[in-house]
Amino acid sequence: MKKATLVHPLMSEAFLIWLEKLGYKGVARAGVISFYHEINNRNFPRGVMILENGRLNRPAAKLFEEFKKHDPFNEVA
Repeated sequence: MKKATLVHPLMSEAFLIWLEKLGYKGVARAGVISFYHEINNRNFPRGVMILENGRLNRPAAKLFEEFKKHDPFNEVA
């Protein structure tokens, strides 16, 4: 089993704000936050989900890696 890497809470909050700025709309239900975008292409994947235990599915992890490249918090990340 792969060891979980913890992310600073401010980084998680900033990621959610970044997703909303990109145009994703979040829907919370049954312990899962799903994000939807009107445009469907490689740059805006569909089915972005964050589970209640903080795990990201594959599209969300891909977007999070792209988010980390922007380096929003130099000293925190």
